[in-house]
Amino acid sequence: MANIEVFIAGTYLCEDIVKQVNELACSKCDVVIYDLHQSSATAEWIDIAKRYGVQSVPCVALNGKRFDVEKVKKAKVDGVLKTHAQAQE
Repeated sequence: MANIEVFIAGTYLCEDIVKQVNELACSKCDVVIYDLHQSSATAEWIDIAKRYGVQSVPCVALNGKRFDVEKVKKAKVDGVLKTHAQAQE
């Protein structure tokens, strides 16, 4: 099972990445969305973003490491995140 974390700030670009990640994630993948723009964003979410070095959004982390958002955007077939997730298991 892969852990996929998506950091967003409520923009249409962020919404698009969330949609793509959800479409590409495996059925066993755990997808967590951190909306850093929400007033409910916690200090814990911000600390997680800082730990990953998030300086712009959207940003995707796969199993604790930042994952190239461009790879998600360019994905044409189901399996891009699955392949990377399985390789790290």
